[in-house]
Amino acid sequence: MRLSRVLLASLGLLLWRGAAHALDLHTERGSPYDLALVGKLAGVPSGQTRYVRWTDLRALPTTQLTLNGEFTAGDQALTVVFLEDLWKALPTAPGADTFFAVCVDGYRSVYTSVFIAKYRPFLVLEINGKGPADWPPEGLDYNPGPYVITVSSALVPAAASYRDIGHKKPWGVVTLEVDTYAERERGILTGSRASLSPAAQDGREVWVNSCACCHAGPAGIAGGTRAGRPFEVLAAYAKYDPNFFNQYIRKPKSIMPCAKMEPHPDYTERDLADLIAFMTVDMR
Repeated sequence: MRLSRVLLASLGLLLWRGAAHALDLHTERGSPYDLALVGKLAGVPSGQTRYVRWTDLRALPTTQLTLNGEFTAGDQALTVVFLEDLWKALPTAPGADTFFAVCVDGYRSVYTSVFIAKYRPFLVLEINGKGPADWPPEGLDYNPGPYVITVSSALVPAAASYRDIGHKKPWGVVTLEVDTYAERERGILTGSRASLSPAAQDGREVWVNSCACCHAGPAGIAGGTRAGRPFEVLAAYAKYDPNFFNQYIRKPKSIMPCAKMEPHPDYTERDLADLIAFMTVDMR
C-alpha cells in the first residue's frame, strides 16, 4: 500500500510538471506574434489551425546563448527554446515525427526527429533581450520576425559540415506544421521513387533539404510555395539541358538576372548529378 501511494504521488508530480510546461492552443489569433500550428495535434480537428502566444513560448524552458554573427556582426545574446522541448510541450498525435516550418513568403524547412536530436535546432524568442515586437535588432536592415529557427555550429560542431545547413535557418517563420514524414513526403518515397539508385537517393536528400524549401515536388506535393516553377519544368531542364540546369543552380543570376533563387556554388558535380538522377527518374 505504501509503495502504491509513493508511485501515485510520483506520477502526480510528473503529470503536474508536464502540465506546467504544456502549451495552450488557441482557436483565434491574438497578435501578429502568435505562432500558428497545424497538422497532427491531438484533439484538434484535421485542417484546423491553432495558435500559441509568444508569452506562452517564453514561459517554456529556455536557454540563453551568445552567438557571434548570427544576425549582425559581433555577439548577440539569444533567448531560445529548442525544438525538442517545443515538441514535448505540444499535444502531438501518434505517429507525428516532423516539424515543417513555413515562412511568410512560402519558404519551407523540414525538421525530422532525427535532425532535431542530432543538430538541436532552436526557435529564437529574443535577440539581445528584445522579442519580435521590438525587431529588427539594431544593425539589421530587415525584420527576421515573427520567428526564426536556426542551428549553430558553435553549439553542435557537426552542423558546420551539414550540406545545405542554410536551409535549416529560416526567418519569417509564421507556421509550424506537425506531420508524419513518411506520409507527408509519400510522393517522393513511393511508386517509381520507392527503389532508387544510391545516386538518386542522395539526390532526393538534396531535393528535400534544399530545393523543396521553395519548390513543390512531383504533382505539386510536399514543398514550399515561394517559387512558382513546377517540378516537371525543372526536371525537363535537368534532363535535356543539364549544363544550363547546373549553372542555374550554382549561379542563377548568371543565367537569369531577375532570378530570386539563392546561389549554391558549393554544389559539386556529384551533388548535381545525384539531384538530376532523382528528378528525372520518371523520364527514362
